[in-house]
Amino acid sequence: MNQSLRDRLYRTNAIVLQTRDLGEADRILVVYTPGHGKVSIVAKGARKARSRLGPYLDYFSEVALHLTRGRDLDVVTSVETIDQHPSLRTDIDAFGHAAHFAELVRDLTRERQSNPRVYELLSASLSLLNDGIDPWHVARHFELGLLVTLGYGPEIVRCVNCQRDLEAVPNPFSSNLGGMLCPDCAGLDPGAILLSVNAQKYLRMLARSGLSSVIGLNPSAPERHEIGQVMLAYLRHVGERDFNSLRVLGTMQPGTVNESGSDRSRL
Repeated sequence: MNQSLRDRLYRTNAIVLQTRDLGEADRILVVYTPGHGKVSIVAKGARKARSRLGPYLDYFSEVALHLTRGRDLDVVTSVETIDQHPSLRTDIDAFGHAAHFAELVRDLTRERQSNPRVYELLSASLSLLNDGIDPWHVARHFELGLLVTLGYGPEIVRCVNCQRDLEAVPNPFSSNLGGMLCPDCAGLDPGAILLSVNAQKYLRMLARSGLSSVIGLNPSAPERHEIGQVMLAYLRHVGERDFNSLRVLGTMQPGTVNESGSDRSRL
């Protein structure tokens, strides 16, 4: 193998975020990698019946890829399975949440901007869904973790404006300002979403101690609605867009918040 070709070859782990057809037999994939961030690649012949690549490059699969750097898109030369997360193919709720995670990573990260912590968070969260852990808790863990990792972590302990510690009373969350407001500062954002004391406690526990600290909790439907509203509003503010996966999730299960912000359990 000559030096020029050797320099073009590389190996990386990857999680498949999105696929689309190219021509009659090829497939373009958007994957997230620990060392290269989000990358668009092409799997030539992946749609052929006897393809060695196609069966392993399904949505949300975690794989080890061997690639050749190309002029426009890098080309997959071989693939090995790390974890195909098979339960996501049979559980529509888990699949919908996995699609939500993939869309957030795809739309909130930049091409070829490495962030190993995003990869680790996505890999762990997909495994939790595959293992049957409550998707609602896993989703809040993933959303908050991704926001923090990307530098958009919300202020949920102190008033984002005056920096005073919040009292144990209902307080509003302002997506525009990036966190909670105390009663004295609430007028700064009339559109802020009021959070009950228990909803605030849930978010603080999740932020401070992680998923294990809240997995045994069972927030009421109104509390889940409040928390979901806040996460949806803040994600939309950070991403400057709506997310299709949230609309799909809103039609799938009661108690989730759809794109308009209404609670589907009330319909």
